[in-house]
Amino acid sequence: MTPEMDGAIQGFISTFANLDFHGAPTYCVLLAIALFVCLEGIKLYKMILYAGAFVFGFRYAKELLWARIPNDEMLLMIEVAAGLLLAVLAWRIYLAGVAMLTFQFARENLKDFFSGPYAVLICFAVSVLVALISMKLNRAVIVILTAVVGGFAAVNFFVDLIAVFPVDLSSFPAKASPIWLFAKVFLSAAGVGIQDVREP
Repeated sequence: MTPEMDGAIQGFISTFANLDFHGAPTYCVLLAIALFVCLEGIKLYKMILYAGAFVFGFRYAKELLWARIPNDEMLLMIEVAAGLLLAVLAWRIYLAGVAMLTFQFARENLKDFFSGPYAVLICFAVSVLVALISMKLNRAVIVILTAVVGGFAAVNFFVDLIAVFPVDLSSFPAKASPIWLFAKVFLSAAGVGIQDVREP
């Protein structure tokens, strides 16, 4: 293998091992995905649960191990293995997928209100509760979960996009503005209405 080829492969591995979802193009793609999940999530909810479980494993493996494993190849292998393991778990155990998606949503959106080990316990309790409720009200839980996760994520990605957009968008409200919370709630409610919690 030539040195140039070896360098390109190492760069590719390093990029994926230390994946960073920043930049206008990335935010645009993630915004489109989040809108689809919010408005049409019930149609592909199993794939959303599997993808959510993979991201859960990949993300938390990176957060726990990136400082301990300086070797990018090993780090990437562990991240992918953790993601695939949890995706298979979500495939085999439906409630685990629901719980993991709920946990990620709660952890991401409650971090400004709760921190430390109590935050993790609260998020874990909420995720288990939602998973148990889904045993009785499956469609309603999936519709609400995908609409809320997609709606909140879409607004978050839009706010992040404002900061890195090539055109000056400083006239928009600040990130901490309650307007964005209203937008999240409104978009989530619209997603629930469009997907419809009633059984067809």
